Amino acid sequence: MIVGRPNVGKSSLFNRILGRRAAVVSDREGVTRDRHFQDVSWDSRRFTLVDTGGYLPDEGIDPLADQVRLQIAAAVDEAAVVLFLVDGIVGLTELDMRFAKVLRGARRPVVLVVNKSENPDTRLEGWEFMKLGFGEPVMVSAITGYEVGNLLSRVLEMVPAEAWRARDDEEEGSRRDAGAVRVAILGRPNAGKSTLVNRLTGENRSVVSDIPGTTRDSIDCEIKWNGRTFVLTDTAGLRKKAKISDDVEYFSSMRSLESIRRSQVCVVMVDATAGIGEQDLRIIRQVIANDRGLIVLFNKWDLVDKGDKTWDHMVRELHEKYVELEDMPLFSVSALTGQRISRLLETIAQVRENSLRVLGREALVEVFDRAVAENAHPDRHSKPVLMRRACQILIDPVVVAVECTQPELVDDHWERYFVRRLRQRFQLTGAPVKLNFDREIRLRKDDEFGPDAVLPEVPEGAPEPGEAPDAPEEEFDE
Repeated sequence: MIVGRPNVGKSSLFNRILGRRAAVVSDREGVTRDRHFQDVSWDSRRFTLVDTGGYLPDEGIDPLADQVRLQIAAAVDEAAVVLFLVDGIVGLTELDMRFAKVLRGARRPVVLVVNKSENPDTRLEGWEFMKLGFGEPVMVSAITGYEVGNLLSRVLEMVPAEAWRARDDEEEGSRRDAGAVRVAILGRPNAGKSTLVNRLTGENRSVVSDIPGTTRDSIDCEIKWNGRTFVLTDTAGLRKKAKISDDVEYFSSMRSLESIRRSQVCVVMVDATAGIGEQDLRIIRQVIANDRGLIVLFNKWDLVDKGDKTWDHMVRELHEKYVELEDMPLFSVSALTGQRISRLLETIAQVRENSLRVLGREALVEVFDRAVAENAHPDRHSKPVLMRRACQILIDPVVVAVECTQPELVDDHWERYFVRRLRQRFQLTGAPVKLNFDREIRLRKDDEFGPDAVLPEVPEGAPEPGEAPDAPEEEFDE
């Protein structure tokens, strides 16, 4: 794990070791606040690297300094090796010396790392950090990559053998849990995302505050529930681009959008006391555009002034007003008190299963024929648009190909109508569903969708896919 006072280059070194920009980097102090976990491979070894917030002794600069210190203390307590990063250009500071005293009390192996040492003169001055009492420093440059490889080799040598054994056991468990569900927690600033993650994990993995924009990075953490593994990503609050006033918030928003693309199910949190707003809808549409499972969570329900049937009336109005929310799981929670939180993981697992569902050729033909019979596509520009047949061609997202005479003239209203029929018949709540219209389609068998597919239930006594049905017993006259 990497620790140090603010603005010494912890996130820059974190990104350099990973080989990509996973953490937000800025010249301003206090950008990183949460612990940020990422897996790294070096010299045939895999380990978890942790980026932390900048150490401050009090709240004089950052009102969240106390919570950040708790995050750092938790990370140090879990670490096999601590990288204590200092600034070779600024030199030794009083804050470095105060933090060194804290680290000595933690009794963990510490590697002293002097950053910004790409210049030989800076490397010469770097020896003054020997005063901190952690032995010979390693001179590196996170910006240029100077000596970062040697630093990693030294770190691997210092990791205790029992830590490697624990890591090997963890990786074996990860291989067994290859079906983990990746979940992005999204929403506007101060919707309660970090509070929800802390509630689900049972620990303070994310800094929580009433100050909007507290979370800047997208933070991953793993939990197990009911025999399944979930990887939760707590993201920065997303707001309108016009309101993104600086580079830090811009890159945080980009990281949140990347989290949508990396996820399988997205939970969009809405502040129930403020109601659903245009930015909430933008986030929901972004999830839908990326073909991800969707759950809409109305948080802070304990603070809503509730009357008779408040929730039912609210859901009915939302369905009437926003077509995006049709057949999407909507429910109210309080992340602070834990009210109805237990339903969330169950719903996430169900939405993920729905995204992998194979509809079944015969059942799909039946639904398609009935839909066309009850609501045939209208003619467009005096040309008939005849729907001929349909077949599922993909899972995750569920994609159904429809063969028709004029695919370029298909009406959006009819497309939404048929998607609604599919959702109602095949339990696709929350799952992404897409239609492809073409003049000719190739039919696909149900058993071609791979090992992750959720196949239709086979009635008792029915033949397995590809198996011929039993021939009827012949009757003989006596």
